[in-house]
Amino acid sequence: MARLELRADPSAARRTRSWLREQFAGTPLSTGVGQVLELLTTELVTNAVRHGREPIAVDLRRAGGTVTVSVSDGGTGLPQVRHVPPTATGGRGVALVDTLAQRWGSHSTGGGKTVWFELALS
Repeated sequence: MARLELRADPSAARRTRSWLREQFAGTPLSTGVGQVLELLTTELVTNAVRHGREPIAVDLRRAGGTVTVSVSDGGTGLPQVRHVPPTATGGRGVALVDTLAQRWGSHSTGGGKTVWFELALS
């Protein structure tokens, strides 16, 4: 398992993408899977920065052919899939996770929440 701790600032998503690339360096990961992994992780981190509170942490676990990404923050509200109009400039992050991940979920923790997803690596 690997962990990245983040501040709630605009660079968090960029730092997360770089960290993910480091974690999978030298791993035969298809371009499509890598892009989906980065997209979904970035969406959860962005939500943590915008709607949660510090501390923010990203945990990455690989087991067999699956990767699980968990993003934890100090906020209390659990995410929900929203159906936004096509003209909306945001609000699609959890819907993307719901559509592209094999499984996802969220739960409250003692001091905040964790949102996670699983993605097949092949």
